[in-house]
Amino acid sequence: MTALFSIIFPALLLLMAPVCVAAQAPGGELVLRSFQNCFPEKISGLALRDGDWSIQMNGEIFYWAGGRLLPEGERRSAAAYSPHVFEIYPTTVPSPEIYSEQYIEALRRRGGDEALRERDNQHWGFYTALYGGPARADIESRLDRVQFLGRKITVHRDITGALRRVDRAIRRADSAFLGSIGSIGGYNWREIRGTGRMSYHSWGLAVDIQPARLGNKSIYWLWERGRSENWMLIPLEDRWKPPDAVIAAFEGEGFIWGGKWPLYDAMHFEWRPELHELKRLLQLDG
Repeated sequence: MTALFSIIFPALLLLMAPVCVAAQAPGGELVLRSFQNCFPEKISGLALRDGDWSIQMNGEIFYWAGGRLLPEGERRSAAAYSPHVFEIYPTTVPSPEIYSEQYIEALRRRGGDEALRERDNQHWGFYTALYGGPARADIESRLDRVQFLGRKITVHRDITGALRRVDRAIRRADSAFLGSIGSIGGYNWREIRGTGRMSYHSWGLAVDIQPARLGNKSIYWLWERGRSENWMLIPLEDRWKPPDAVIAAFEGEGFIWGGKWPLYDAMHFEWRPELHELKRLLQLDG
């Protein structure tokens, strides 16, 4: 479904009680190093330039700029752009049972229509240089068709190998899961619902797996928001989730699972190897 990675704020973790995840916001050096480590064939030259961390990609220098990832020509206009958010990907699914009242209200605000739109002015030049775009035709020239869990889906060519390995791992660990699948989606040129930002599906870097039957389980926070203002408090046992082996197969190849987001999207997997690498670097740094 929608890739809401850009509205999950690590600072919200400070409101949880008890705190179960480190609430630190990673700095520019570690974030850019995580990208360089994951994409050495595309990214190089991590360096401190003009008082800010920067990297090179396709001959162009991108600056951290407080998380905005700006090319040199946009640095003076940094205040016009919202930062990208690099959350610390959690090891376990956060349970509503530990949410404080302040955190619940923070989630309610973050899930409001106005908050969903407020980050529409992020600069996407870095991701365009990394994955293609911004024109639809340019992105579609980078797509491949791949056989995945018994379906043919269209994805970015950068992840076809990873998806084939995920497919093999799932078949080895839990082949019965294939029979429970209703549909699988990959590339889909569209905006994130309720915003003006493009979804990770628009790059072909996300996969949605919907079950044939939900069994009265919740799967996506935005659908629940339309039914209850306390959508964030739905217990984990009342949410649909893929088997642990399926989640592990995706995570082992650099994907993150939307079911671990406070604004949960349990059908959604997106390729974010830099977040796994960032978590590793933070653990080493600590």
